[in-house]
Amino acid sequence: MTLSDIVGSDKTGIYAIKSRFRNANLFNFGLSGTAGVSNPITTNTKITLEHYDLDMNQTKSVELDLSEKKGVNKTYEMIVHLDDVLYLFSSFSNNGKQLKYLFVQTINKKTLQPNDDLVKITEINYKGMPRFKSTSLDKYDQTFSPLRYKSYSGEYSFDLSRDSSKILVYHSLPYRKDSKEKFGLHVYDKGFNLIWEKELELPYPKNLFDVVDFELDNDGNVHMLGKVYKNIRRERKKGEANFKYQILSYYENGKTLKEYPVLIEDKFLTDMQIAINDKKEIICSGFYSDRNVYSIKGSYFIRIDSESKEIISESFKDFGLDFITQNLSKRQEEKVIRRAGKGKNTEMYYYELDDIILRNDGGALLLGEYYRFETTFTNNGNGATSRNYIYRYYDIIAVNINPKGEIDWATKIPKRQYTSNDGGFFSSYKHLIKGDKIYFIFNDNPKNLTYKDDGESKMKNFSGWGDSIVTLVEMNSKGEIKREALFSKKEADVLVKPTVCEQISKDEMVLFGQKRKTHRFFK
Repeated sequence: MTLSDIVGSDKTGIYAIKSRFRNANLFNFGLSGTAGVSNPITTNTKITLEHYDLDMNQTKSVELDLSEKKGVNKTYEMIVHLDDVLYLFSSFSNNGKQLKYLFVQTINKKTLQPNDDLVKITEINYKGMPRFKSTSLDKYDQTFSPLRYKSYSGEYSFDLSRDSSKILVYHSLPYRKDSKEKFGLHVYDKGFNLIWEKELELPYPKNLFDVVDFELDNDGNVHMLGKVYKNIRRERKKGEANFKYQILSYYENGKTLKEYPVLIEDKFLTDMQIAINDKKEIICSGFYSDRNVYSIKGSYFIRIDSESKEIISESFKDFGLDFITQNLSKRQEEKVIRRAGKGKNTEMYYYELDDIILRNDGGALLLGEYYRFETTFTNNGNGATSRNYIYRYYDIIAVNINPKGEIDWATKIPKRQYTSNDGGFFSSYKHLIKGDKIYFIFNDNPKNLTYKDDGESKMKNFSGWGDSIVTLVEMNSKGEIKREALFSKKEADVLVKPTVCEQISKDEMVLFGQKRKTHRFFK
């Protein structure tokens, strides 16, 4: 069993979801063995809802009963906490009628069991879709969308508006290889009364569009970010970028479609996320390169007028040699400087943008992290080989945007997490915002507490169950950082799982740690 999510908090404490795997062989350090999946909840798991009081003592733990009459077992989708009420989403595929239903019902906070108010809110019709004996994802890809479906019947996804007044239910529809991709949008108010819904067909042929992200604004409009490929579904072709970013926005209850191609001359946008600010402007931000490959040269921030489609402001910031050489050894730094002197590429390795944090003053903070996943093979003798999954979660990047939409500064927070065959379970970070400061929490090697960016010090690996600490990094409004230890693995007897930690108030965060069957919460 492991923590999957902290779904909410109230005056009595917090509510958490844990998943229990039926197949013990999937476990390694208390996690699924599925490579690259940190919080898997699938049909092979049992879902437990738990309550912890203000002192972090467990008061109740209940395995959710999703069974119905006639042996029907629904599949867990998610739990959302809105206006002090817990809502449970579940689904069921009726293979006879070839319909996949989505249900919502409230949860009794005292018993933690679903109330008897189950309502079907939508369904996916997958009639006429071919059936396969094989469950190979490769086989699916040859027939359906390149998205990884849970089943032939499509899947549901969810999003909340920024003010939590509306909820979006998005579902992809299975489709044949020679047809355009179809999907459904359903927008509800906080009481799950339907505002509007529509089934749509993407205006692109075959498999040439990838959904990257979608945002629901406070007015109930849906904005979808995607990659549009040229002729063939590949991110690179002959070393050059083979896609562009496109935003599709659905207004007037889905009746009006506006398309916003995001093209910047002489720059390749390697990564992008979108957000909608209080002025209803579309914010696009991420990293860019000059070389059309997966390295990054700097960061960008673009504001688009949703009515005119015009770019209101755009800001680009090259990271520069000083930034690029941060946290490098003297030898690595000299190598980068020599390459720059010869006019060669000095761009950094590929970073992923994790979050756009919009501030009340009109500015923003961008957070990204170096992440790389690779597979290696080891010769075990006698012709046998073993496969190893390597996970690298390195430095964090923070980029500050002022209220004019200009990039003020960028800071690199040194971090080095290198693990294998663990799904990156204890890697990455979590952040907490308090006033004009932001705090980062992650597992670290204790030798890094004395690390200095002087070219002589060297970052040490956090590699899992060796000697480790939980590090807290404080960053102020100027991008200056301070580093300190919260506690060690030896003191806590668990490792913290950063991706499921959660800020529950303006000055409180709940951390979760695990060592096999031992679970521990910290506040």
